[in-house]
Amino acid sequence: MKLVPEQTRRRSLLQLPRAERPELSLWQSLLIAYLALLTLILAAKVVSGDRVDISILQNLLMGIVYATPITVLAHYGTKLTRRIGKQISWGKRVAILLALWMASGALGSFITYGALLLFNSDTMALPSQWILPMILGNAVIAIAIGGVVVLIEYANGGLRRRSAMLGQEDLLAAELQAARNVQQSLLPAEDLRIAGFDISGATSPAVEIGGDYYDYISFADGTKGILVADAAGKGVPAALIMAKFQGMAQALSIHLSDAHEFFAGLNDTLRIRLDRRSFITVGMIAIDLDDCCAFFRAGHNPLLLWRAASRTIENSRPAGIALGLTHGGALRASLDPARFIMEPGDVAVLYSDGLTEATADSGESFGEERLAEALTHAVAAHRNAVSIRLAIFEALATFVGDADPHDDVTVVVVKRV
Repeated sequence: MKLVPEQTRRRSLLQLPRAERPELSLWQSLLIAYLALLTLILAAKVVSGDRVDISILQNLLMGIVYATPITVLAHYGTKLTRRIGKQISWGKRVAILLALWMASGALGSFITYGALLLFNSDTMALPSQWILPMILGNAVIAIAIGGVVVLIEYANGGLRRRSAMLGQEDLLAAELQAARNVQQSLLPAEDLRIAGFDISGATSPAVEIGGDYYDYISFADGTKGILVADAAGKGVPAALIMAKFQGMAQALSIHLSDAHEFFAGLNDTLRIRLDRRSFITVGMIAIDLDDCCAFFRAGHNPLLLWRAASRTIENSRPAGIALGLTHGGALRASLDPARFIMEPGDVAVLYSDGLTEATADSGESFGEERLAEALTHAVAAHRNAVSIRLAIFEALATFVGDADPHDDVTVVVVKRV
């Protein structure tokens, strides 16, 4: 096992709030200071054997003596409120804190004054008209100090957490880059080669890693499958789902000749291994040995098919349910593939919804109409599948501008040559 130096070891970000929480709160610091000074005063009194004189310095120390029980009560009241804070609303939590701090000021005053009377009963005669102002004054002071304490603790906690996050940023970026490289390795290393067809695919994740996936698979009867899949969500959770899907798709396809059985098998395996709230949409073009094509749509986006003869675009939306939402039998029955023949010059485009749902700064979506227009221009200006795909991505980038990516984008272009 390779030992990693402590200063370069990345910590779990899920543990940062607990790990970076102050070990000693300001309440506890004040309490320790007050108790230390109180101990010194009592020790000096025992050593001198005299009553405490009422002087300016001793009055200041007396204020600290008063603050000790007030701080003790306020500290433990605040600690108790934090412990039950998750069970009550923010407003109730603030109200309880204010009430506890006010009570600590009033009750602490009684406790301190009573204790001092026991030690200095002949010199601690306090006029009765001063008692109520003293209690109220200490209550207000306790609330003020409590507010300052909370603000300082929140500010310090935020700064500590931000510092810890920044210190881990480079290591986290390196891990995400490694995860991106692994995910890219799951995609086809090169485009599928079928005699008479020109094929090119690519995916662009919205963040470091994404939930889109495209692949080229081979069935047992020699039929080739060109598929694009999209897991619900994006980022790491969707990427993990797609990693499972990739392995299952490759393993199932080589043992089956029926695409319906392929989708049903994927569906049942996903239902066992995935959360019930997770699902995957899949669009697949199957090309058999006679160059006949079939488009299977399991809850996915439609297929765009540009016809060279008529110079028009067909929008194919056959029936089908997304994987993971029902049992395999129901899914198999729902799939009604669209069958077609591609003539020379025809172009088919498989894509994920991140393409049509991409938005510009104005909030307007790219949409299917713009995609159809971009495909028409791309086919007119370019001859091969790679150039057509790049032209579609370029049209999307021009439309989106500087807006943040809305979702992962995947495009696979199939051209008949």
